[in-house]
Amino acid sequence: IIDNIKYKTNKDKVVIVAHSMGGLVIRRYIQIFGSKDIEKVILIGTPNKGLKRNILNGCYLFGTELECRDMNEESLFINKLNNMNQQEVPFYNIIGTGCDMNSENGDGIVVENSAYLKGAKNYYVNGTCDESSFNYFHNSIMDINAYPEVYDIINNSLKE
Repeated sequence: IIDNIKYKTNKDKVVIVAHSMGGLVIRRYIQIFGSKDIEKVILIGTPNKGLKRNILNGCYLFGTELECRDMNEESLFINKLNNMNQQEVPFYNIIGTGCDMNSENGDGIVVENSAYLKGAKNYYVNGTCDESSFNYFHNSIMDINAYPEVYDIINNSLKE
C-alpha cells in the first residue's frame, strides 16, 4: 500500500494516519521494515500499551480472537512494541479523555495511560461516552463535526 501511494502521488514518503489497532500495526511495520518510506505518523485512540483485561473482554464482541489477544497489555505483541525504540519518524498521538473507565480516564475503550506514547507529541481531546448505547468516544473521536479539534491537530501536524 505504501509503495502504491508513493507511486500514485509521486512522493518519496507517506504520512500515516491510523486509528486504534491501526496505530499498533504501523508501529510494528516500522519496527520490521523501517521508516525510510514514512514522513510522519499520526495516531488516534491507539492503545499503545495495550488494553486492560476488563476492556479486553469486550473486544471479543467486535474483534477477532487474534487481534484481541495481541492488544492485551500483557501480550508479546505489545511487549515487543514497547521494548524497542522506533521513534525514527515524528509521531503525533491524539488521546481521547473524558470517559470514566473504572476510576481511570480514557475514551471508553483505551485509558489515557495506555494511549500515551513516550517520544510522541501527545495531544488530549476531551469527549463523552454513552455506554448504554455503546456510543464510545473511542469511535466518535473520528467525527470532525463533533470534535473539530482532532481535525485541527491533524492539520497542524501535517504542516510541521
